[in-house]
This record gives sequence, C-alpha cells and structure tokens, in this order.
Amino acid sequence: MIKVLCVLLPLFLFIGKTVAEEKITVEISGVDDELGGNLFVLVFGDDGFPKEHEKSLLTQTEKVTNKKMTFALAAPSESYLAIKVLHDEDANKKVTKNWAGIWPREGLGFSNGKRMGAFGPPGFEDAKISREMALKGIKIDVVYP
Repeated sequence: MIKVLCVLLPLFLFIGKTVAEEKITVEISGVDDELGGNLFVLVFGDDGFPKEHEKSLLTQTEKVTNKKMTFALAAPSESYLAIKVLHDEDANKKVTKNWAGIWPREGLGFSNGKRMGAFGPPGFEDAKISREMALKGIKIDVVYP
C-alpha cells in the first residue's frame, strides 16, 4: 500500500499542478492610454455574453498604463469561451453609452476578431473560441467609437 502511494502521490501532484496552472493569456492592443481609467477583461461561457457582466466566468481589471497590455487568467473548464475587453474610461464598471444611450462611448474589443456591428455587439456564437485556442493565447484590439 505504501509503495502504491509513493508512486501515485507524485503523479497526482503533477496532474493537479498542471491543471491549476493552465492560463489564458490575452494580449490587448490599441488601448488609448491617455484616457486613463481601467481595462476589464471578461471571460464568458455561453451565458450572458457580452452585456451581463455579472455572468462572466472570470473578470480581471487593471489600471490602464500602456497602449498594449497583457492579462493572464486561470483557464475555465468550458469547451467554448467568448472574451470581452472594455476600456472603462470613467471607472464606473460598465459600458458608458453615447448621448442617445444607444451606442458605446468607450473602447471595446471581442474575441475571434469581432467588433460592434450596426445592430450592436457580437453574440456568443460569433465571438466564441475553443478552450484549446484560448490556451494558446488571444489577441484582441480595442476599438473606440
């Protein structure tokens, strides 16, 4: 029994360490660092993307410091993910709209190279990427209105 534990324990520790260290690296470019504020990265499963921030699986926020910023987030187990980047210029933790209350006034970016369209943000099906793709690293450009 002790021999079995001596053999299996290192294996379990190795497997646990490998799973725990899986990260999604999101490289964000096009950030207008002169506007200040915070940059949010939100990772969603198939529920809530892109508007219901409270339903995101992961959220990470950093103060805007450069035109390019990189985030590393723990990889969720979902097979497909969609990522939203928000340059929250006024630090109110939501997308600030234009004077008409319809169109975003702050910079946004989405996974899979998607952008705001004539009818609003992309849906999950358009912006989704596989978990395997996310583990290889994602690049997202922030686009300002």
